[in-house]
Amino acid sequence: MEALNEVKLVTLHKGHVFYQFKSEETYLSNLMLFIRSGLENNQHILVIESMRNIAKVRNRMKRLLNEEQQSSIYLVDNFDYYFLNGDFNTENILKHFQKDISVIKKQNPSIRTWAHIEWTSSEPDATILNEFESTADDYVLQEGLLSVCAYSKNSLSPALNETLEKVHNYVMTDDELSISMVYGK
Repeated sequence: MEALNEVKLVTLHKGHVFYQFKSEETYLSNLMLFIRSGLENNQHILVIESMRNIAKVRNRMKRLLNEEQQSSIYLVDNFDYYFLNGDFNTENILKHFQKDISVIKKQNPSIRTWAHIEWTSSEPDATILNEFESTADDYVLQEGLLSVCAYSKNSLSPALNETLEKVHNYVMTDDELSISMVYGK
């Protein structure tokens, strides 16, 4: 199954992907696959990652990529997106994202993004999450980006999972990538 996922993830060039992961090791492997695929397509990559994973990602990048390749990757702490201005403030998250994208586009107009999305509350409001991801989906489609939104499966209720599948045109797990059957656009 993993080889099938690898082929699908490498051949995908645009779209909005909801990735619900269980295994941190597989998650990190899929992130590195996503990065390598972007580099092979001469893209710059924005990675919004948790503080606890940033060192792991940097270590893997140093082991697997040369300095020139590493200079095409923008690794930022997801705290700045999801917690700095209050827990999961949609307007601030999207402003921050658009600002980072515009800065990167000055270097290279071809970009892909990967975001590890978290929140501090026990569970975000499904309406707020839907609003955030729906607006992000519009932006991803408008810009023609490939954008992965990664959520720990442990943090998702069935209602949140359903909400996320409706606003992403692809659904990914640790070992599978498919078209969302409930995507709303």
